[in-house]
Amino acid sequence: MSCLGAWCPPVLAAVLVAVLELDVVQFGQFMISRPLVLGPVLGLLFGQPQTGLVLGACCELFSLDDVPVGDKLPLNATVAVAVSFLMICSPSRVPPELALPAGLLAGWAHQKLETLLRQRRRMFCCQAEQSLEQGRSPRLGCIIASALAEQAAWTLGLLLFCVLVGGPLLQWVWPFLPRGLSVGLGVAWELAPWLGLGVLLHALRPVR
Repeated sequence: MSCLGAWCPPVLAAVLVAVLELDVVQFGQFMISRPLVLGPVLGLLFGQPQTGLVLGACCELFSLDDVPVGDKLPLNATVAVAVSFLMICSPSRVPPELALPAGLLAGWAHQKLETLLRQRRRMFCCQAEQSLEQGRSPRLGCIIASALAEQAAWTLGLLLFCVLVGGPLLQWVWPFLPRGLSVGLGVAWELAPWLGLGVLLHALRPVR
């Protein structure tokens, strides 16, 4: 029971992130889902504000130059910072130098997942069109609620898989990694803020 209780805060945080992730493009767009905001918020909730701030800043900077254009979806930085932080703060205790790349990989996976979800949403448009052709109300409220619920459910599923399965797996694998790889990941973690600043400078470069 104590083991289940230890996992309760990360699971509840995953539920919160799944709801806040809708702020990215689906609902509100209050910027709460931005890594620079979400990271410190998670840090305050778990009593690790510095870790949340560093991860939030890194994920924010890494995704700064990757913007949605047309049907192109960028890496989901919200999922990236959430997975990175929750892996560090969950009972699995994944080292930050391993949690950050794992979080970025999760953000990439969510990008692919959301591409499929957007294609699936065409079905909702077809249903609304058919209702209008038949002279009936398309019930837009139900359609929008279904789309939001589906997005949040898949996001939550990905978060829980990464934290509950991926976290313990990485914790088990970490001691068996070649020393050169683990040292390299440690150096990359220390350089992550500087790499992020490099992305910022690239994004601010003058366009000719």
